[in-house]
Amino acid sequence: MNKIDIFYADDDEDDLMFFNEAIEKISREIKTKITLHIHRNGEKLIENIRKHKDAKGVLFLDINMPFKTGFQLLEEIRTEPEIKLFPVVMYSTSSNQDNIDKSKSLGANFYIVKPYSFNNLMDILSNFITMDWQNHQPEKNNFLYKG
Repeated sequence: MNKIDIFYADDDEDDLMFFNEAIEKISREIKTKITLHIHRNGEKLIENIRKHKDAKGVLFLDINMPFKTGFQLLEEIRTEPEIKLFPVVMYSTSSNQDNIDKSKSLGANFYIVKPYSFNNLMDILSNFITMDWQNHQPEKNNFLYKG
């Protein structure tokens, strides 16, 4: 059985619950063990990614959090030699173009505006969980993921 590590940094309890339920359902559907590492404020996130850097995985990173913002965490990740290539998807309620542009300039792989429907979330997460990140080449025109 394959194993996937998903890291999710967000401080909103409802979003965390919604995301967790989607991951559990996807794990059952694709018959793959998915371990969800939740970080409510980004603290210890980088340490945790370092511990699991060799596993297949991806980080979903909210922008507005206490302790450190998603932008600060993304910047740190991209300057850490051990994990600078780890896939990072900015995952925010904001569709503000400045946030999208900043995420791209800091090195995020994609930007997703949080969906309101569970089915949309399932589709989005399934696509990113099964993506071949090692061979993925970012495309200029699809940074803002629209499903």
